[in-house]
Amino acid sequence: SMLGRCIQRWGRSDLAKGAPHLSACARYFSSGKPGFVARACAPRYAQQMYVAGSRSQHSGSSKDENTTFSFGRIASATCIVVGGLAVWILGDTAHLLHGDKINELNLTRLNRHTTTEEDEPLPDSLPIPTRYYPFLIIAHPRAVVTQSALSVISQIDSTAEVLVVADRYNFDDSNGSRLYTGSIISSRRQSEDSTDGRQLITSFTASKSKFDEKLNNINKTRPANKNITLCEDAHVVTLDVDNKMVVLSDGRVFSFGRCLLATGSKEARLPGPIPPKLAEHVTNLRKVKDFDRVQRLVREGKVKRIVVVGGGFLGCEVATKLAEQGKEKGVEVVHAYVEPGALYRYVPVFFSDYVTQRLRGMGIKERPYHMVLSIQESQGHAANLQLVLQGFEQAKLDCDHLIFAPTHLEGNVELARASGLEIDGKCGGVMVNAELMARTDVYVAGDTASYPDAVLGRRRIQCYDHSYHSGALAARNMVLGGRDTYNHLPVITSSGAALGLEVAVLGDIDSNMEMLSIAQLSSGSAASGEGAAKVSWDQWEKGIVYYLRDRKVVGALVLNMSERVEDVRKLIRSGTVYKNRSEQGIPELEHALDLRLASPVYRLTSARGAPTGPRFGHM
Repeated sequence: SMLGRCIQRWGRSDLAKGAPHLSACARYFSSGKPGFVARACAPRYAQQMYVAGSRSQHSGSSKDENTTFSFGRIASATCIVVGGLAVWILGDTAHLLHGDKINELNLTRLNRHTTTEEDEPLPDSLPIPTRYYPFLIIAHPRAVVTQSALSVISQIDSTAEVLVVADRYNFDDSNGSRLYTGSIISSRRQSEDSTDGRQLITSFTASKSKFDEKLNNINKTRPANKNITLCEDAHVVTLDVDNKMVVLSDGRVFSFGRCLLATGSKEARLPGPIPPKLAEHVTNLRKVKDFDRVQRLVREGKVKRIVVVGGGFLGCEVATKLAEQGKEKGVEVVHAYVEPGALYRYVPVFFSDYVTQRLRGMGIKERPYHMVLSIQESQGHAANLQLVLQGFEQAKLDCDHLIFAPTHLEGNVELARASGLEIDGKCGGVMVNAELMARTDVYVAGDTASYPDAVLGRRRIQCYDHSYHSGALAARNMVLGGRDTYNHLPVITSSGAALGLEVAVLGDIDSNMEMLSIAQLSSGSAASGEGAAKVSWDQWEKGIVYYLRDRKVVGALVLNMSERVEDVRKLIRSGTVYKNRSEQGIPELEHALDLRLASPVYRLTSARGAPTGPRFGHM
């Protein structure tokens, strides 16, 4: 009726009286289905306009009547067209001014489904969203990638509406941040009287770690944004990337403009089912709070024997730290792994042998070639658990607590797989392009992303540095609709006080590759003659191990030389091919960087093979 009265008044040239009806009609149509109503009403009101136009004319001559009749028809048709266009324009303008995208989303779905062929079954009814968010982040609220993304979004647009909600796997972790390799360190240096000046591992808490300090700095520098919503009472159960909707566990449905998916990694798979009453004595190390709990058990002397499973960097860090803390309480630390030695998968054989010997020197019981088959209740009353270990022979070991500390974890991709995103069958992450985009307006960052690297190829990596930078770049592309590519080469750090090691890892490292080691010997070590044959890793103060594939440097392990990390990163990024290789070494690579080492020693190691022997030179 509003549209009819509006058009009738327009036909009588009474625009002032017709305008209020047109405005009311526009407001109504902005929340309904104006196209359908207009098409249904147009014929009826066209007829009324035709009659009203003809009756409104004064009587006169036959010529005047024909002219009036023609004018009425023209006026009626013109008003219908102009009125319809005005309704559409004003309705859509009001639509955008109120920021309500829900009806637009529904109309898009209606148009999509009405064009379906007759022989195709119509899809099930879709839920109706109750609110629209321009940006959606599906991740743990305290995760590094989340905080980095929120910081970038707030810096670009401090009024942007953002919804942060966890998936089912991360929903239970209401506290604590991800524990990465290298987290168990302090930023405090040894005193100036120390001979080596290396970092110490001190008592670790989440608030004192260097990573949480950096995270706190992110939050302090982030502009205030009152439009960030943290959903803490529900988690995501369905992510519809086609219709840009997300369904929560409490039934709420939201639509979004762009989404960042960063669900992280999953816990390590434990060997077989664990009886519920034994679960409190088993720690699957994944969060900082997990390690805090284990440290309290050791410091308070509540455990007498603790087993650490994992021969990678994180396992060595945990074993070293617990051995230091449990020394006064007489806690025995057992370190078990399937490899022949600690760090065997990542470093040359002689470095692995050295680390294993140093761990034994700290009183840690090393158990190489052993894997945990099952966890049982101890037959006696002196221990809480009994482990069945498989080595060269099967054995049983009683302990009070068991820690799984794997360096590499599987990606948490269940939600992404259910949403139809492509999963990398090799590394287990969500496939993204160089812009960290998995689908249109859907980005993936952090441990979950399988991204292409220009030099190293497609890879998935778990470290703080990667989570921080990938979250920032994905957020920037989300907000600005940019096409920036992810070219950052992340660095993984690992530290051990008693071992005297401060390690930085860049790129791909694998002991199956060819490796070139360059190191500086400790003072008093022989550097030539008969002493060369007696050189061992414990005489090396600092240095670097290059990892080569197809005559290119694809990775590096930097020992006690953190200040040279950026130079090594540039070297890997250059993709230089080293052609002059001999049994004695690679001269081009040996002098590619000025490492400033005194009396350096060079060692070329074949993949899993015997080294060619040390060589000495000058830099």
